[in-house]
Amino acid sequence: MLRRDFLRYSTAVASAASAAWSSACQQKAQGIQEKVSDPLRLAIIGAKGRGKNLTTDFSKFRDAIVRTVCDVDLNVAEATAQASEQRQGSKPAIVQDLRRVMDDRNIDAVVIATPDHWHALAAIWACQAGKHVFLEKPVAHTIQEGQLILEAARKYDRIVQIGHHNRSNPTARQAMEYLHNGGIGKIWMARGLCYKYRKSIGTQADAPVPSGVDYDLWLGPAPQRPFNPLRFHYNWRWFWEYGNTDLGAQGVHQMDLARWGMQKDELPTEISCTGGKFLWHDDQQTPNCQLATFKYPDNTQIVFEVRALATNDEQGARIGNIFYGEKGYMVMGLIEREGWKVYMGEKNELVESHEQEGPLTLPQNFVDAVKANDRSILTCDIENGNYSTNLVHLANIAYRVNRNLRFDPAALKFEGDDEANGYLTKQYRAGFELPKV
Repeated sequence: MLRRDFLRYSTAVASAASAAWSSACQQKAQGIQEKVSDPLRLAIIGAKGRGKNLTTDFSKFRDAIVRTVCDVDLNVAEATAQASEQRQGSKPAIVQDLRRVMDDRNIDAVVIATPDHWHALAAIWACQAGKHVFLEKPVAHTIQEGQLILEAARKYDRIVQIGHHNRSNPTARQAMEYLHNGGIGKIWMARGLCYKYRKSIGTQADAPVPSGVDYDLWLGPAPQRPFNPLRFHYNWRWFWEYGNTDLGAQGVHQMDLARWGMQKDELPTEISCTGGKFLWHDDQQTPNCQLATFKYPDNTQIVFEVRALATNDEQGARIGNIFYGEKGYMVMGLIEREGWKVYMGEKNELVESHEQEGPLTLPQNFVDAVKANDRSILTCDIENGNYSTNLVHLANIAYRVNRNLRFDPAALKFEGDDEANGYLTKQYRAGFELPKV
């Protein structure tokens, strides 16, 4: 549901330069064809890690072609462009500034795999420029940003897919059908597990910007900081100004499964989150252990735990979900590898066991939806994905203020807590403010 009242609460105001550029994007969007009959022309924005993997995925489709690879690090962009060429037979162009991608009328859709702090600007600009969007999880860096991406997708009538691959996983869909048909009875709790061992990132002094890197553009909306290798590739996840803790890195996938299994297309009203950063004495800012609880008005709940240190598993699962019902419980491991099992009664009798079946199809699902100009085809539309990302934000806010919180889902605000409400948005560096939608 669109919550336009939240925009009145927002404190972000677009600068004149940003507003002018956004207006230009909107003008370019006019007249773009609604259905794509030729191969879908794609640009990859953010070419390392997930971006490189997605480039490989999209490069193998006959009905899509990667035309451009964009990254602030030209070294990364070159390697990913070469990998794409091996797959599709033609080398994509390399661009360093994503604004040039938005200006390119020969691009139908963008795949955004940047650090989290860039998601909102990239996605909104793309929608304003008339381009469809495949956006990696988590949706955004704040609750306000996710809402504005949703608003932009609807206003400019763009298809925006969120990278929750489990939504297109045949085995996951089979498990959800079992749950939703009452397989374990009424579900009263879902537990999400993210027991992914993370080594210490160490400490490192600030350093010169590497050759081929536009560091000012990498910072974008984030505060000005000297370049430090530990805040750059991959490890940006563990700094509040760029990432969302492991809840938003790995955990949001399992958060999405928990919410999906419980059919919670709504936000909770009570949130708590404890934890801390244990053992490692390094430069990481975010906690490496968190325990979050989300309570809903019907007294059901989602419990989520991150343990980034040596630990036991839970019923054989380290990254996965456990659903508790009135008749029994379901254990889902890392679904793309481990499948799911169901245990019944007080003796924990194993009654169902299913291994992973079939290919993952989320990238193809996005291509199909864009070519048909039909967002109902999507397995994870922006509105759906935003609910899961908002659970991450709610937990992190409760952790940062160190107290239990009450939340009003209709107003998208915490009740009587100015400090917590301050985390719903953030300050933006001049020239990189959120555009008005």
